Amino acid sequence: MKDNKTRKTDSGRTISIIISIIIALLLWSYVIIQVNPTKEETIARVPVQLLNVQSLTVRQLAIAGDGEYTVDVVVEGRRADIMNISSEDIVAEADLFGWSKGENYIPVNVKLPPGLKLVEIRSAKIKVTIEDLVALSKPVNVVYRGNFPANTEEGDLELRPAEIEVTGAKSAVESVNEIRAYIDVDDLSTERKTFQSEVIPLNQAEIIVENVNLSSSYVNISVRLLQLKEVPLVVETVGSLAEGYGAEINAPQSVLIKGTKAAIQDVTSVKAEPVDITGITNSAKIPLTLQLPEGVELSKKNPAIVAEISVEKIATKQFEFTADDILLDGLTKGKTVNTDVAEVIVSVTGRKEVVEQLQRDQLELYIEMEGLKTGSHTVPIMVSSRVPLHNITVDPPEIRITILDTEQENLNE
Repeated sequence: MKDNKTRKTDSGRTISIIISIIIALLLWSYVIIQVNPTKEETIARVPVQLLNVQSLTVRQLAIAGDGEYTVDVVVEGRRADIMNISSEDIVAEADLFGWSKGENYIPVNVKLPPGLKLVEIRSAKIKVTIEDLVALSKPVNVVYRGNFPANTEEGDLELRPAEIEVTGAKSAVESVNEIRAYIDVDDLSTERKTFQSEVIPLNQAEIIVENVNLSSSYVNISVRLLQLKEVPLVVETVGSLAEGYGAEINAPQSVLIKGTKAAIQDVTSVKAEPVDITGITNSAKIPLTLQLPEGVELSKKNPAIVAEISVEKIATKQFEFTADDILLDGLTKGKTVNTDVAEVIVSVTGRKEVVEQLQRDQLELYIEMEGLKTGSHTVPIMVSSRVPLHNITVDPPEIRITILDTEQENLNE
């Protein structure tokens, strides 16, 4: 009996709870539907439309940055009106007409759907930075993705257009370090091909620069694979240095060229345009201009091709020698040599500090005797130095010698 009473009691409580919930829901629905109370709601990130942007363009001005602004709008209205509203239902505007270069705080005007009241705009003004509208032309740089086949490199390159004009706010345009286009190496061949590639504005950190306009979004690239070849580089000088100065010229001994097989097969060396050293008194690095045959290009693997000119004060000094000071290099045993010279003057030119300390015994005069037969010969006098010198001259430069067999010389005596 007790169990039955307990069950009836629990069942009654459950029914009471359910009835209470139903009544609460009915009352809540009544309030929402019939009473419809007012409330405040914050609509976040409402986009701000910029008006009269073209008025800036006419005055050669532009907005710095992406030109995208948002505000939070606090509205009041009936709950039913607010429930389904979003940022797209609210119109926020900022008028740029009449504003000038610099940082400007421009008021935002908001238009709301019917039935809503504006409580607050956060923030009521947006910060808009206005700069000069500028345009700069930048060359297109082609970057090749992948590895080139051995002993090859891209070449015979033609770009259309070769330059792209970048337009926009001054800070954005000036941050563009490079206009880049990409080509995959695997697509190249020895036959010339044309590719269309998208161009990308990059800054110094190779990050894409946004908010600039390009005169063309694409570039046509004509290119092929060329063969590489290393050849000697010939560098000559013209003119003369200022009086009292000498120079040492250091330039690359060879350069790497590229071209089709037919274009480079007969190229044995490359000459640079003569380097004019007239009047130079200070050391300098002079870029070399190479005289390349038609169809031949310089490889991009070459370092900077320059002539390093080391200019220094020079001095000249003379030394006297006799015939006995001349070494007979390679004289065959059993032979003697007679000469017709009594004195030889050697003049040397070189760095002032070297020449001033140069001693006579640091120079060696000799005659190459190897291969000379018995009899009279006119031979040059050669000079070797133990220190670096710019120039050595000998007076007389040649002498007359007579080669005798030792036995013949004894008979003559």
